[in-house]
Amino acid sequence: MMFKTLFPIASLVGLAVLIVGCSSSQETATPAATASSSANAVSTDRQVNAILESSCYQCHSTGGSAPWYAAISPTHLAANSARGVLNFSDWQTYDAEKRSAELKSINHSVSAGSMPPGDYTMLDHSARLTDDEKQALLRWASQPAVPAP
Repeated sequence: MMFKTLFPIASLVGLAVLIVGCSSSQETATPAATASSSANAVSTDRQVNAILESSCYQCHSTGGSAPWYAAISPTHLAANSARGVLNFSDWQTYDAEKRSAELKSINHSVSAGSMPPGDYTMLDHSARLTDDEKQALLRWASQPAVPAP
């Protein structure tokens, strides 16, 4: 009898937590910390930088702050730390060999549909890649790595 009374309340609380967690309100980065800043740009293509910033930087950048649900997603737990795997904040320090390896990995991950991970994009719809965005990333990732300055 008590279960019938508590279930609707628990369901509403759970739904409210999910909605709050999925809200798209995020802190805006300062211009110096954004991908479009020329000093920190990963690519010379503005579209690619914008895609990386909106879909990747939350987990793969020191300037990004992944939402609470990223830390509990199975993908995040399996990888231990996305920034440990690839950190776009450190891109400028990567040599050509490391950049080339990362570009191959990005190409493979985006082609396979494993990045951004489905368990993450299920909660953060803004990180989902459109077909055009995937194609732009694949074109960029298939180009030879540009050596660090």
